[in-house]
Amino acid sequence: MIPLPILLTALVYSFILSLLAMGFTLQYITLSVPNLAYATIAFASTYLTLTFSLMGLTPYVTMPFAFILGGAISFMLYKFVSFLRDRGTSIVGLMMATIVFDLIIYAGMNIYADYLATVFKIYAGSFSLSEFDFKIFSFPAVLFVSGITSISLVVFFTLMLVKTKFGVAMRAVMENYNLASVHGINTERILSTAWFFVGGLAGLSGSLYPIWFAMDPWVGARMFISIFAACVVGGLRSIYGSLLGGFIIAFSEVVVTYLFSIYFPWVWAYRSVTSMVIAAIALVEMPSGIAGLIQKFRGGR
Repeated sequence: MIPLPILLTALVYSFILSLLAMGFTLQYITLSVPNLAYATIAFASTYLTLTFSLMGLTPYVTMPFAFILGGAISFMLYKFVSFLRDRGTSIVGLMMATIVFDLIIYAGMNIYADYLATVFKIYAGSFSLSEFDFKIFSFPAVLFVSGITSISLVVFFTLMLVKTKFGVAMRAVMENYNLASVHGINTERILSTAWFFVGGLAGLSGSLYPIWFAMDPWVGARMFISIFAACVVGGLRSIYGSLLGGFIIAFSEVVVTYLFSIYFPWVWAYRSVTSMVIAAIALVEMPSGIAGLIQKFRGGR
């Protein structure tokens, strides 16, 4: 029998990881550049949640501000990457540029943590905000907020890509950047907006994370493997696939690791290995992810 706290942890982690995977998928399919600063951008907003909580406000008030903060940081990164791309920088060079940006954000997080320690007389290098959460039907509110947010945004972005003119233009840019530009699509505006949304999704997920889990500046670096694994399993070019991939990776990391820890307690320290193993198997056996398998099944009917 799996304890309720383990199941709740798996569910909350699933929804947050799905949000992170959806954002990473969206930025990858728009520019085909793996953004290695993505996870750090996401968890920069956790310090915004901490600040609001220390001011006596519910951490959920942070969500719209976290969306804007994450979007603004991602927008600046896109402009930086776009500047380098237009000057002939290779994909590897662009990836290195995102690492530089990642280190800058990480330094900023540590500086702000020191500022909070000075002003509020607390240690902000590691914290959890679960004490600021409240209950809904005897369950933590973060379970419902993260679930509704994750599922709603997956539906929203899926419909946006299919049903709106902006979505059609975005898909055209994804398919062929140069051809879309020739046909009069403002590719710069499309990509700038897309990367703002990407950062916004990252900021939202980051603002929810410390309400259930412990946070420190290195969480982004540790989470990147899980985010990438969720994208690979779900499908690197599928928005709804990120939701499926997020659930599979999260439940594997939490529930499967818990079951193994009953007999091997030391396994908890290596739970991220589960993500790497699943991602490796997915890359070999189903390169297009679960979403690709679903599309193949539909096409074969």
